[in-house]
Amino acid sequence: MSEQPEACRLVVVGGGPSGLAAAWKASVEAERAGREIEILVLEADGEVGGKARTGQAGGFLIETGPQGFLDDQPVVREMIAACGLESEVLAPEPAANRRYIYRGGRLRELRRSPLAFARSGMLGPLGLARLALEPLVRSRHDDDAEGGAGEDESLYDFAARRMGPQAARRLISPVVLGIFAGDARKLSAAAAFPRLVAMERAYGSLFKAMRAGRRRGVPPPGHRTLRHGIQAFPHAVGALPGIEVRCNRRVTAIERRGSGFRVASSGGEVTGDAVVVAADLPSAADLVDGVSAEAAAELRQIESPPMAVVHTAFDAAAAAHIEPAYGFLVARGEGIRMLGCQYETATFRGRGPNGTFLTRSMFGGSVDPEAADLGDAQLVDLTLRELRRTAGIDAEPTYTSVARWPHAIPQYAPGHLRRVTRIEAALDPIDGFYLAGNALHGVGLSRAIAVGAECGEKAARLLLP
Repeated sequence: MSEQPEACRLVVVGGGPSGLAAAWKASVEAERAGREIEILVLEADGEVGGKARTGQAGGFLIETGPQGFLDDQPVVREMIAACGLESEVLAPEPAANRRYIYRGGRLRELRRSPLAFARSGMLGPLGLARLALEPLVRSRHDDDAEGGAGEDESLYDFAARRMGPQAARRLISPVVLGIFAGDARKLSAAAAFPRLVAMERAYGSLFKAMRAGRRRGVPPPGHRTLRHGIQAFPHAVGALPGIEVRCNRRVTAIERRGSGFRVASSGGEVTGDAVVVAADLPSAADLVDGVSAEAAAELRQIESPPMAVVHTAFDAAAAAHIEPAYGFLVARGEGIRMLGCQYETATFRGRGPNGTFLTRSMFGGSVDPEAADLGDAQLVDLTLRELRRTAGIDAEPTYTSVARWPHAIPQYAPGHLRRVTRIEAALDPIDGFYLAGNALHGVGLSRAIAVGAECGEKAARLLLP
């Protein structure tokens, strides 16, 4: 009888969604091959989740990180099925289709009907006329796209070129705050919103691309969450067989050792035949430095500004005048520091006791990083003042909480895709070392999971004969 080869070890640094996706995918590949990979996840905090953090207080479900995920990555559905969480997936309430932008001193609904949109006052007559000309705007030549002869176009410039400066300023810039907490003028269109760039390349027009999608019956990605909160996902993945999770293990250094790696942490040293780094951006750069100073230097050029998330709850009477909706974003220049506010109890069922109204307000990001440094009491006071001015909520809250993320969302500046190419060129020759997370390939939760799963699959293929 032949002797079974010794199991290899994969060390995953970071027990957030991306790191756990890497661990899960590696375990799946090992099971398919009928082989064993020892999979060890080292998490700095006392529990898994990373920025996917869910709390319970006063009967409220409090999401301090991602509120949900887009149903656009098959691997996310596969992981949910593997964890037995299919019955826990929640779609938003119908009212969540209603969304607003605070501009010109009041909330204006983003309406799908062209006539209703025109009447909303979101754009003036000249802005509406320019927007209507979008199908006639000449498409940018492929050579001018990222990686070609031209410079990488900012998202603001892309939107202004296709839809006009007024639409770029009043529509696109606030939307960018809701996704990146960033400045549309300082984000790469190709890196931050690749679908928009792909739509222009394929159809020559965003409107034509959307019409083509409707004709084909292609629905936009759906927004989903879990009944008991987003953190239920990493908790379930971390409990799967074949994955060992060690919490309170902050990794301090990674070095090459022979054909493998030495991983030093607050709990001691371990060795691994392969390593996936899925830590937040500054920590990831420091750890990458141990294997590639060139890649680490590039990572340190990517900004990830701080954010604060403030939850406030009210009796239903305080918000009786508010139409149920997803919430609103705030255009810059309105004298409001809040980036946006989500109406949690109107968006997903079970977010609070009946007869309550829970809001989640965001501050900071690259447009106002100083706001995230305000004290808790200052942030709560600021939130209440600005909710009074924007949404007309003039009442004392029944519950408040403040959460902070010192390094929240990576900002994909123009030139980001070229930077990604340089980072990958520096890391590719290092067999068994992989970089997951959201630093390079997309900031959304589902995209970070997909990147992690890809890293786990690559590691498994290297380790399995």
